[in-house]
Amino acid sequence: MNNLVVLDFGSNSVRFSINQITGKNDFKEILRRKATTRLAEGMGLAKGEKRLTQGAIKRTMTAVADFKKIYQQYSDYQVVGIATAAVREAVNRQELLDQVTRLTGCRLQVLSADQETYFDFLAVTNSLSIKDCLIFDIGGGSCELAWVAAGNFQVGVSLPFGAVSLTEQFAAKDLTAANLFAMQRFLQEQFHNLPWLRQAVKLPLVLLGGCNRSVARIKRTEINLQPIDSFHGFKVTTSDFQRIYQQLLALSNQQRKEVPGMEALRSDIILAGMTPVVLLQQQLSSPRVIFSESGAREGFIYHQLQE
Repeated sequence: MNNLVVLDFGSNSVRFSINQITGKNDFKEILRRKATTRLAEGMGLAKGEKRLTQGAIKRTMTAVADFKKIYQQYSDYQVVGIATAAVREAVNRQELLDQVTRLTGCRLQVLSADQETYFDFLAVTNSLSIKDCLIFDIGGGSCELAWVAAGNFQVGVSLPFGAVSLTEQFAAKDLTAANLFAMQRFLQEQFHNLPWLRQAVKLPLVLLGGCNRSVARIKRTEINLQPIDSFHGFKVTTSDFQRIYQQLLALSNQQRKEVPGMEALRSDIILAGMTPVVLLQQQLSSPRVIFSESGAREGFIYHQLQE
């Protein structure tokens, strides 16, 4: 097997990559695609059992069928897959898992919260030259935090909220002052319950997740850095990150779509995605953020190669 095809079922997007195995512990990504399917649609409003909607399942399977047409053009490949918060929390997840298996032959591995956090750590520490940081990965339905010291994993956690679920819970597509305050209070309570965060004071934040990627694209567009999608290791000061946040807060959803560098399909959830980052920056006096293109999917590959 020379080509490892990885399907990645996130709460906002489903992605796939084709990775050429180049060594015992190394690989080269040769193709990457994604589709915004909002798999976690409606889950942020659920008061009891969380379920994947039929619309979300259908959109997701349509994307996988499109991916299959692409990766079948390659020879000598193996398909593996991972799923994160939306699938992990859904009581009807087996319906999606069975459909994926029938279409691709792949049995998805539903990552536990601990696995997702650790795979983020593997991805960052294997692809960035950084030894001390706080990794923060905000997805659609969950966010992962990992404190790294001297290149070693110290402690981490996965919290059950993300950009999609926060947007639904606090009507953040068109965010009022009252809902912004309520969201901030909710997030502060969540972070207050993690006393180990004090160990990460003044450390840089390594940011993962689609909303954070949009911020990187906006900043790179501002300073005319091309290509705007090549941001792995790109650094932005805390003051610049918060300036962009303040700028977006003042705009309507339609106006945010038109901001140069903005990924239009994230304009409705980006405020909910950035607010937790801003609160952490303030709480930890973090000097800067570093953007990572590598996340749980890449960490999963590193883990597979190590085994």
